[in-house]
Amino acid sequence: MRAGLIAICIAVAAYALAPVITDALSLHAVELAKSLLVAPVVEELFFRGVVHSRLRAQPGLLGRPWSAIGLTAACFALAHLAAASAGHAVLVIAPALAIGWVYERTRSIGLCIALHSAANAIWICFWSI
Repeated sequence: MRAGLIAICIAVAAYALAPVITDALSLHAVELAKSLLVAPVVEELFFRGVVHSRLRAQPGLLGRPWSAIGLTAACFALAHLAAASAGHAVLVIAPALAIGWVYERTRSIGLCIALHSAANAIWICFWSI
């Protein structure tokens, strides 16, 4: 529950400060900060800290590791579908499954945030070429 509240607070603060930050920095720098810092923190706190953890607490099939990993990855893709193309949503499933597996093995949201940021950096480099 605490991770979800933290994620919401960070997201609200980021969107409230976005106009001020955009005026002060270039749009490119703001997009990089959003992709490499804000999104990984907010999304991992929510998807690993809340969704995955709540699924694992369920009895039966929903509470099994690969069920939680798969359902969380599907929710992650659906969330990206709201903001991007269907192709993008499909492409985020593989990293979401990998990060879910890492979370299942380590229970480290910090490591998941770092991996998410790295995946976004690779994505940015790939599409910038």
